[in-house]
Amino acid sequence: MQCVLREASEAQQHAADTLTHAEWGAPELTLEQYLERENELYATEFADEAMTAYVLVPKDDPDTLDFLSYVEAFKRPCLYGDARVSGYGIDAVYTPPKHRKKGYASIMLQQLVEVFHATSSVVISNLYSDIGASFYAKKGWTPHSATQLVIPTTFPSAAPTAALTHVDSPAAVAAICDHDVQLMAAQMTSSAVYFVLTPAVITWFQVRSHYYGRKTAGLSVVPTSLGIVDKTQYMLWTHDFVHRRLVLLRCHVNQDRFPAFLHAALDEAKKWGLTDGVELWSPAPWMADVYAPFLETREDNLPSLMVSHRPAKTNESVVWLANEKYAWV
Repeated sequence: MQCVLREASEAQQHAADTLTHAEWGAPELTLEQYLERENELYATEFADEAMTAYVLVPKDDPDTLDFLSYVEAFKRPCLYGDARVSGYGIDAVYTPPKHRKKGYASIMLQQLVEVFHATSSVVISNLYSDIGASFYAKKGWTPHSATQLVIPTTFPSAAPTAALTHVDSPAAVAAICDHDVQLMAAQMTSSAVYFVLTPAVITWFQVRSHYYGRKTAGLSVVPTSLGIVDKTQYMLWTHDFVHRRLVLLRCHVNQDRFPAFLHAALDEAKKWGLTDGVELWSPAPWMADVYAPFLETREDNLPSLMVSHRPAKTNESVVWLANEKYAWV
């Protein structure tokens, strides 16, 4: 059977959302709630402007709802070396059970990379694997650090000596994002990749958090704080009501100021009943040393990065800057 990749129709998108509920919605959400959540996320600026859903289908039946495999791609700005380019976040790789073990996901991903290469000689793409690192590594997505800190709310943290400002307005988020791009641009090397931090993606996380807050935590009032800032140091976060953690989306804080920022983050977690603590992906080496008892390696959401050149470029050791939760979809 000859297979082709095409953008999903509205009907195919709905069919995919219905099928994926069992994988990524249950048991926290009913099917109706899951579809409602997806529609709220699709309506965000980030998804509306960045997301394209694809299906792998038989060439002679492109409109079928019995598609062979499904995937979502989020186009987002990146810095690569001294250039600003488009990167692609890959999400929701899904093959219906009846079509598994036939290589359709591999065919789909191969064709998807060709779609990206049709408009660029360099393809940058990240994804987060829940099936181990080897499957995607064989397809060109190289595994990167999956370490994280999970600091419990019982941790005795020091109160800040100077006031920190909560980030709770679009202007404050935009200012932090602008600073982050400048900061990362100054650190770029010829083989470094940085997915640009944008206000739209922070809002996307907030919409997701608020939905779970209302539906699973029963909140009538949802969090308004998106993080904390002190001049040029900042944490941006999202409230994860499923795993009961305050997850740091982006953290740029030096060692001297980190205890004060951590204290504020732990306070925020306690305020909203996030009893499992504060989670930070890819902690800096000094963080890993100081907070070693709380360091762990994830077995899911494994960060993987592709940098594909046409013609091929050999022996490039790519550095992923700011490999943190904000780059996840």
